[in-house]
Amino acid sequence: MAVLYNQVLRPPNFSELFNTWTRYPDAVPFAGGTFLILSQGRELPRLPANILSLEKIDDLNRITRTERYLEIGAMVRLSGIIALGKIVPDALSATLKGIAGPQVRNLATIGGNLCTAGDAAAPMTALDARYELRGPGGSRWISAIRFSSLSDTLGARELLTRIRIPLDQWDYTVYRKFDSPDSGDEGGVLIILVKNQKDILTKLQIVYTGETLLRDKNSETFLEGKSLPLDRKDILHYGELWETYLAGLGKPGPLLRSQIVNGIRAGILGLAD
Repeated sequence: MAVLYNQVLRPPNFSELFNTWTRYPDAVPFAGGTFLILSQGRELPRLPANILSLEKIDDLNRITRTERYLEIGAMVRLSGIIALGKIVPDALSATLKGIAGPQVRNLATIGGNLCTAGDAAAPMTALDARYELRGPGGSRWISAIRFSSLSDTLGARELLTRIRIPLDQWDYTVYRKFDSPDSGDEGGVLIILVKNQKDILTKLQIVYTGETLLRDKNSETFLEGKSLPLDRKDILHYGELWETYLAGLGKPGPLLRSQIVNGIRAGILGLAD
């Protein structure tokens, strides 16, 4: 009987990582491991034969800040981002705190969460974050919304390596997480971000992520430029615009669709008279 074993490969830098991946094309990148382990629902999880551990690559664990951006390596743990405190935009901080419990957040990485369509995709998209994708031939940058919307974003032997988050000042933030009434599963995360200047709503960004990422840029312009506090009739109409948008998509299911629209209306009511 063949002996079953797992080989853990620990490259110290990107050059060695891609050389190793070329030698072992079946190797599976391993960050925090929470998705790989928890998604199996097994007491003893089954691991790949060749595991490509990313833990020794310093660049993936680095956090830097400039006047305009916060840059986070893909291997930074969720708890490590939360621990940064006020520098982290409220939408992202609230979302990360709502993910599982502290033990999971101490293991789970931000890159792993984003690559498995986790909750962090919602605030990253609303905040106009960009992701660095690195492969054997070099690196490229992609917007969060494009990364979340395409199933084939990552090329062969390509990794999400860095997240760049603009440090814009948002005057109003709403975070909501709810279960799907259609299936009993988690329905997703809703993020609402608002900027205002001299009691004028100058920018509105609303993103929902669940089984898919939803953002209706056309409806956002309806409220932009309006005076604060908002008229309740405008808020009701805005909800109708989202109802039309979701109906046109044909997803999610009717109960979750209603929950999303009601969540948006309730969130924006905080800006009403």
